[in-house]
Amino acid sequence: MMSWMMIAAAIGLTAMVLLIIMIVLNFTPSDRLLVGAVFLSGAGVFCVSFLVAYLGGKKGDKEIAAGYTTSRWGYPNVEQVDGATGLIVRSAGEALLSRQVIRSRIAAYKASLEVPHDS
Repeated sequence: MMSWMMIAAAIGLTAMVLLIIMIVLNFTPSDRLLVGAVFLSGAGVFCVSFLVAYLGGKKGDKEIAAGYTTSRWGYPNVEQVDGATGLIVRSAGEALLSRQVIRSRIAAYKASLEVPHDS
């Protein structure tokens, strides 16, 4: 499965390759404008994706320092907390969970909160 970061990196790389092709083949000015626009669009997506990944990494570091994570990947030694509900969905040391298991645990917790109505 491709992540959004891989897709953004591919777009940025494609834009940079187009720039190199433009330089090597010495495109006409109108072609340069088109390729330049594609390059700038791709480079912008690449830069924004890099910035979001960097800031997300900093957030992850703060979470780990606090003894928990909201990430599904790579931190089995700390508790995993659902970012939307604050519910602990995986204990520290427990195997990493699939998205489906996380959703079922959250649904089970929410169902346990529902109070039956007396008719």
